[in-house]
Amino acid sequence: MRYEIQEVRHEIRDCRSVADVLAGHDEAELPTVVARHVGECLRCQAELSGLRRLRRSLRELADAPVGVDPALHHEILFALDRADERSNRRLVRATAATIGGLAAAAGVIVVASRQIRSIRLAG
Repeated sequence: MRYEIQEVRHEIRDCRSVADVLAGHDEAELPTVVARHVGECLRCQAELSGLRRLRRSLRELADAPVGVDPALHHEILFALDRADERSNRRLVRATAATIGGLAAAAGVIVVASRQIRSIRLAG
């Protein structure tokens, strides 16, 4: 959640509100009033330091290769294929039902229009 500078001025009542702003901004984008508070408050400096460590760890995790057991990889792909086949079968059934419903509606319209025409010719 990003705060505009004007909003932040009204919300800095305690370190908890500053922690919310710290979590929602990059350090370079901190509103001036928040940066000033962090510069003076040891508790918020510790919070910012913890967030730096967390961001660094997350970046390292994003680049780390993940080893996956080949059997597990096969099972996952197999389960996805099965789920895909089921959804394809459902789609075919739904399409067939829709086409059947449209055909029935067209049949009703044809029969009704013939009856109306025969009534006009008779009348």
